[in-house]
Amino acid sequence: MRTGSVDEGRARRVFDVAEAGGRLMVTRRAGREVREAIERVLGEMPDGQTLYVDTRGVEMMDYSFADEAIGILISRVAAGEYGERRVVLIERDRDLLENVEASLRQRSLALLRVEDPGANPDLVGSLPDHLVETLKAIYAGGPITNAALAARLGINHTACNNRAARLARLGLIRRRVETAAPGGRQYTYEGIA
Repeated sequence: MRTGSVDEGRARRVFDVAEAGGRLMVTRRAGREVREAIERVLGEMPDGQTLYVDTRGVEMMDYSFADEAIGILISRVAAGEYGERRVVLIERDRDLLENVEASLRQRSLALLRVEDPGANPDLVGSLPDHLVETLKAIYAGGPITNAALAARLGINHTACNNRAARLARLGLIRRRVETAAPGGRQYTYEGIA
């Protein structure tokens, strides 16, 4: 595992799948072993950090491995088992992602993918169009308040907050609650990759 820094002063960790399990990622058993290693690292990280799972050294990944290692991991992140810790996939080869994509679509989940840490993310998996639109607006606007996001999307504040809350639960964005005058609260959203 490598550790580095990222914008906004947040630490990031990179988990190298090929280093942990080899270049040929096949079988559920191998997927479970890699997932358990990833989960140990994720569980030790402070809330608010992002773990980059790097599959760039992997030459082949079958569906059984992808589902066991990535599909189950993202299910657990979306279920809130890791608090505010997030996962982003690093991969350049879209062909290698076919089985990851199939697993996430089967589970109605999505994951952010980058070619390199700090690169613009894209989506792997399945999200309804209105959530994809909201996700893109959040990443385009940097940290953005609910009011500004609602205005950008042309929807009411409640609908906007519901969309963003769902994206946060799925582990695709960060959602912060801030105090607003007088005695109210305001939500701010930002990307994780």
